[in-house]
Amino acid sequence: MAHPISHKGYKMVYNRDMKNTHLEHLEDNILNGSPEETVDFLKSFGYMLTGKQSNLKISTKWDGAPAIICGIDPQTDRFFVGTKSVFNKFNPKVCYTETDIDLYYFAPEDKGLADKLKTCLKYLPTLGIRGMVQGDLLFTNDTRYANLDGERYITFTPNALTYAVPVDSLKGISITEAKLGIVFHTVYLGDTIQTATAAVNAPLRIPSTAECYVADANFVDESGICKFNVRDSAKYTALINRATGSLKKSSKFLKLIHEYGTSKFLMATLFKQYFNQRIRTGKNIVDTKRVAGDFAIFYSNKMEEEIRSKKTETSKKRYRHMREMGLRFIQQNELEIYFVCASYISVRTAKSMVIKQLNKVDKIKTFVNNVPSQPEGYVVSYKGTNLKFIDDEFRQANITVVKSWAK
Repeated sequence: MAHPISHKGYKMVYNRDMKNTHLEHLEDNILNGSPEETVDFLKSFGYMLTGKQSNLKISTKWDGAPAIICGIDPQTDRFFVGTKSVFNKFNPKVCYTETDIDLYYFAPEDKGLADKLKTCLKYLPTLGIRGMVQGDLLFTNDTRYANLDGERYITFTPNALTYAVPVDSLKGISITEAKLGIVFHTVYLGDTIQTATAAVNAPLRIPSTAECYVADANFVDESGICKFNVRDSAKYTALINRATGSLKKSSKFLKLIHEYGTSKFLMATLFKQYFNQRIRTGKNIVDTKRVAGDFAIFYSNKMEEEIRSKKTETSKKRYRHMREMGLRFIQQNELEIYFVCASYISVRTAKSMVIKQLNKVDKIKTFVNNVPSQPEGYVVSYKGTNLKFIDDEFRQANITVVKSWAK
């Protein structure tokens, strides 16, 4: 039976980036010219976690890999599979047959990916998809069995996290019998694959078949266990107020670096890299004064790397000048940068409180290197914008893990 993706009766909101190829972290969004939007996300969670009405749509972010784009090509009416490279402006890698897969993924290092795509091409058509969707692959022929706390589990490790499901449960039986597992999260609409647009709030109801286990990404708290207690609610509100105040004090600076984009001494780009490097390497990101002060050192070192990478003296000279002007810019805006860091820390702390509450809902067991772990996190949609709420533990683990399909 075919399962068309129906949008009748739904107001479609389109992803502002057109393709769901990159999601920003909540805290990074303040550097995109959207500090008010970032606060609105947190306020809406405040409503939700105190039992009030909220317009948030929350999806569990499964740690699947690789990303799979599949469905019916609107131009040819043929079923296709591929990775995000189906959206390439030049040489889009859209695969209708195994021959196409062999043509695009012939290198020895691509064999694991090619095998995954061939499995997808063989079994995903059984889902009867009549549109274009994006999902994350969870497993093909690489499930394993393990004994945990005296119970037998079937496990799969698509990326950094290992998922474990009791073998005798309904989910466990479905996974055991399936040829592949996948979680879908995005619908695309358009006249061609390359011009298709992500509809971020489109309903996605694709049931599993015997061959394909389709995991559910929708987050539901039926028991109300996620609600804040009175003390945590007060703490959360205080963090939002603190972030709002520091963002107001840094608003002119944030507007400036957003308007200039990457052309203004690469400031916005390197700010994001700086914060993310600290998180991924487990460095302290609580002491505002220290974090703000270390940014100048990080900026100078990164610009030095850029200078060394340039081939011509003319390019080197241009980047030396950019570094000099950038460091002067940092010095002139020292107070504003302090408040940007203060905002970043407050937003991150509030986000961590949200993740902690959402993690209280019972889910599939997850592990990193055989150690119990929290799930990856969540994707949150609000007024047409998607942002990710990712656990720091996962972000640190994710940089050292070899993808199972690339081993």
